[in-house]
Amino acid sequence: MTTKLAINGGSPAVTFAPPHFTWPPPIDGLSERIKTYIDCGGPLSIVDRSGIYQELEDRFAALLGRKYAILTSSGTMALYSAFFGCDLKPGDEVISTVYSFHATAAPLLHLGVKVVFCDVESDTGNIDAEQIEPLITGKTRALVTNHMWGHPVDAAHISQICKKHCLKWIEDCSHAHFAQYNSRYVGTFGDAAVFSLQGNKLLTGGEGGILLTDDTRLYERATLLGHNLKRSQTCVKDPAWADILRTGFGLKLRMHPLAAVMVLYMLENCCFDWIAARAQTLARFSDGLLATGWVKPMARRPYVTSMGAHYGFKPRVDFDALNIARERLARALQAEGLKISVPGSPPFHRLALFDADRYQLGNFDKHDNAGRDFPGAETYCRHILSLPTFTFPEQWPIMDQYIAAFDKVLTHRKEIP
Repeated sequence: MTTKLAINGGSPAVTFAPPHFTWPPPIDGLSERIKTYIDCGGPLSIVDRSGIYQELEDRFAALLGRKYAILTSSGTMALYSAFFGCDLKPGDEVISTVYSFHATAAPLLHLGVKVVFCDVESDTGNIDAEQIEPLITGKTRALVTNHMWGHPVDAAHISQICKKHCLKWIEDCSHAHFAQYNSRYVGTFGDAAVFSLQGNKLLTGGEGGILLTDDTRLYERATLLGHNLKRSQTCVKDPAWADILRTGFGLKLRMHPLAAVMVLYMLENCCFDWIAARAQTLARFSDGLLATGWVKPMARRPYVTSMGAHYGFKPRVDFDALNIARERLARALQAEGLKISVPGSPPFHRLALFDADRYQLGNFDKHDNAGRDFPGAETYCRHILSLPTFTFPEQWPIMDQYIAAFDKVLTHRKEIP
């Protein structure tokens, strides 16, 4: 391999043609399963909790030991359903991680809830449990967290806080399918757990989501929100809702049945093999990058038994110590043929959507987080790069070229224009 950087006219370190990584991978038998469902007259619209809906909901709920499950059209709508299920009112406050995909907190704005941001750990990107209690007021009703990139939050500490202050806890598990905190699955701690089943997730229906809970009232309210007609009429038992069992609250948030077919097939045939392969592959990737002397692996707390889906691979680099701007290093690595980028999701306090005086929804007031500092989030965001979440042994040769490219560019970093 030439030592002249590709950005300066040398030969790229990565010789494999793109794409180097796509998700989901080709899945033996999936297309046949979908065709069989259609050819056998499987319904393409389901208004109750029968057929493929019941199969998938029961399977997912059983794996996590939860009492209820509801399939939704997206993870965002599963979050909206969970928040609605908690009976949050305009003016209530919910504490949210300040770093995640914006949908972790955005549905709260549509309920008139004031979103109070909590800073994150500077190395994991997860909500900093030590900073939650000072944010609790007499108006705080709930907490929403995300297990970033598959790393579980400090569940024991957060559970203790929520119990002490009588707060509902909504776990966003969209990055962390079957990740484990001290050998216990995430999604089993909160009052509600939500999983995205969008196209890039480990389990995917293209689009989709699922809500899990043991709380009957939460479940019935979430059902009435977006699953009217026969589902509400058969699943909602509280007589207080008798007058709206047919209409519910008027929305339709159902998953497409073919998405449910896809997710169930992956869950039963591929999911846990993928998790094992990804863990092995990303451990190898981390070790190789660490050997360059400048790249830190993703942080991992002692309580993390498994990163599960491990949705993203985001190694950390001390760009100050390297004396190089992150964007310059990324461009040099891209020239070497790497699929690498600067992560695009900023902390919530930098998103216009959450500005107190802009983009109002109805007559609702937003919480004003302006003027507050979030050093953990800023530090975390400043030091990470986004790389493919390589999963399978057949991707190891490509991955090894990525490692070699890092070594090449970092060794000759003073030559980067």
